[in-house]
Amino acid sequence: MRRTTAAATAALLLLGIPTAAAGTTDDEQLLYKYVKDASGAYGYGSDPVETYPGSGTQVSIPTTSAEETRRFSSAWVATIDNLNFGRPADAADFDSRFTRVLDDFESWNMNAVIFQVRPLLDAYYPSELNPWSGFLTGTQGVDPGYDPLARAVEATHARGMEFHAWLNPYRVTNSKMTSATVLGALDMTADEVKALSIPEYIAALADAGILAPDNYAVQHPDQVLMFEEKLFLDPGEPAVRTSVADTVAEIVANYDVDAIHFDDYFYPYRITVDGENVFFGDAGEDRATFEEHGLTAGYADTPEDIERWRRDNVTALISDVNDEVDAHNAATGSAVQLGVSPFGIWEHKENDPAGSNTPTTSSQTYSGSVFADTRGWVQDELVDYLVPQIYWSFDQGAAPYGDLAQWWNDVAAGSRTQVYVGHALYKHVNNGGWEQAWMNPEEVPNQIRFNQKLDDIDGSVLFSYNDMQPSDLASLPADQQPRHEAKNQAIELLREDAFGHPTLVPAKPWLSDGVVAAPKGVQVRDGHLVWEAGDPQEARQYAIYRGTGSPKQIIAREGALVGTVWADGASTLEFELPNTASSTPAREKWVVTALDAAAVESAPVAATGKPDKPGKPEQPGKPDKPGKPDHPVRPSQPGGSEDGR
Repeated sequence: MRRTTAAATAALLLLGIPTAAAGTTDDEQLLYKYVKDASGAYGYGSDPVETYPGSGTQVSIPTTSAEETRRFSSAWVATIDNLNFGRPADAADFDSRFTRVLDDFESWNMNAVIFQVRPLLDAYYPSELNPWSGFLTGTQGVDPGYDPLARAVEATHARGMEFHAWLNPYRVTNSKMTSATVLGALDMTADEVKALSIPEYIAALADAGILAPDNYAVQHPDQVLMFEEKLFLDPGEPAVRTSVADTVAEIVANYDVDAIHFDDYFYPYRITVDGENVFFGDAGEDRATFEEHGLTAGYADTPEDIERWRRDNVTALISDVNDEVDAHNAATGSAVQLGVSPFGIWEHKENDPAGSNTPTTSSQTYSGSVFADTRGWVQDELVDYLVPQIYWSFDQGAAPYGDLAQWWNDVAAGSRTQVYVGHALYKHVNNGGWEQAWMNPEEVPNQIRFNQKLDDIDGSVLFSYNDMQPSDLASLPADQQPRHEAKNQAIELLREDAFGHPTLVPAKPWLSDGVVAAPKGVQVRDGHLVWEAGDPQEARQYAIYRGTGSPKQIIAREGALVGTVWADGASTLEFELPNTASSTPAREKWVVTALDAAAVESAPVAATGKPDKPGKPEQPGKPDKPGKPDHPVRPSQPGGSEDGR
C-alpha cells in the first residue's frame, strides 16, 4: 500500500502486518485490527478484520486511490450552538469567517459546502416564516442587518462549489429544560420548570427571550412534543409538515441553492437512563396525536401499527418537501436537489431480512426510534441523494463499516438516488482514547479506498468542518496528544490522497433539461484559456481538462481534470493556466466542457493556440473574499446520540 509522509510515520509503530492471504491481489491488501502492544505502541496486529463478525470474509483495501473525476466531496458546517461557525459580529466578520471555510474547502479540493441554515426553528436569512437565528446575534429574532445566506451562496459559487442548504425540520430547543443555562434564564428551579406543561414551558421560554414571538412553536404550542427535556415539532401533525415544506419553498424561491439537505433528526433517538433504554412513545408522548390522526386514518391501535404510522409521517414530510422542490424545478428550469443524511443503520437483519448484519443491541432507525424508512426513500426515489452516517470503524462489531457500506451500496443499486458516505473524522479525538481503531490515521482513508470497490457509492462527506483543522499538539496535555496526532496524520493522508485532486459532483440527469450546449471558440491566449458560452443561461460551470488523445478520450481519463470555472451567466469566460502549463508537451491539449445545474456535461471542445504565457497558479473565478455584503454531531455509538447538531 502506498504510504505518504504521515503514513510512513505511523508505519514506524506497526507491530508487523501479516502477508496477504490467498484470495487477494497485488491491488488489494487484507485488513488487520489496529491494536496497542505492551509497550504502548499502536499498529496493525495479526487478527483479521471481517466484514462483520462471523462472516468469514476478511476486509481488503485497494492499495491505491483512483483519481475519480466524478465524486461528491464535502463536509458539514454546523451552526447549531456555533459548533463549526462562530457568532459573527457583523457582515464583514461573517464574510471573513465564511471565506476561511471556503479557503479550507478549496484547499481540500471539495466541490460542495453543506452549511446549516436552520439549526432550530430559525433562519440564517430573512424569512416570513421563521425568526432570525440566535446563533447569528445571540438572541433569536434579532435582525443582524445583512443576509448571510445570500452572501454564502454567492461566495460558494464564486469558488466553483455547490451550496447545500442544511435544515433541521423539527427541532425547537437543543438544551434540556433543567440545564443551568435554561434555569438561569427562566429564574426557576428544576422542580418548578419540570412542573410546567409544554405550552407553559414554551411561553416561559418566549417571555425570557429564548424563543422569538414569531417562532412556530410559540405560535402553535399544541403542535410541540418533548423528549429528553427537549422540544420538537410533532411529526404526526399535518400542519407541521406543511410548515416545513413552506420553509423549503421559501428558500428555493429566493436563493440559488443547489440542494436542500436534512440531517438524521426526525423522531427522537432512544436514550439510556440509569442503564436502561428509554424510547420515545413509551410514556405516550404522541398518543393524542395518534388518536386524532392515526386511528382516524385506519391505523390499528397496536405497537406495530403505531410505528408504521410514525414512519409514514416522516415519509410524508420527505414526500411533501420533494414535491415542493420538484415544483420549483419544473417552474424555473432549476435543478435543486433534495438530500438527507440518515443514521448509518436502517434495520438489523434479525428484525427484517432486508437489514444489515448488525446486532439488535445497536440502534436502528426503521423501527424502535427515529422511524425513517430511508431504504424506502431510495427505492421510491423520493430523494436525489443520501449520506448515511457510517460513523464506525471496520472492526466495530456493533456497526462494522465494511458491511454497512456494502449494504447501502446494494440499496442504491438500480435506483437513481445517489449514495455518499458520511465519515467520522471527529472520532480520532473523541474515541481514540478508548477505541484503538481510531488511533489508526488510515481508518478513514481506508474507508474511502474501500468505497472504490462499490459501484453505487459516489462520494464522501466529513464530519465535521472543525475536524479538518490540524491540532496544535504542543498546546495540548500529553495524554491527549496521541489522539490529536492520529487526527493530524489522517488529515495529511486525506489531503494528499482521497482529496488530493479536483473532482466534479456526480451528474443527476433526471434533473437536466437534456443536451448541454458546448462552449465555443476555446483558445489559449496570453496564459489563459478563453471561450464563449454556448448557452449562458444553461451553463452552471465549466470543467477544464488537460491530456493527450481526442477530447472525448481526455475527459474520460482519470486525473485529467485540472479545475472548474463557475459560469454565473457570463457570455465570455477564461481560466488562468497554472505555471505547469509552460512544460505541457506539445501533444497535450486543453479541453473545456460546460455543465448544467444537474452537472450533466456537454461535448468536449479542444483549445487552439499554445500555452506560451502561463499565469499564476491560482485558479480564476475564486476571489479571496465573498463578493457580497456547526452535522451534525452524530450518535457516537450505535446505542445513542449526542447534542450539538
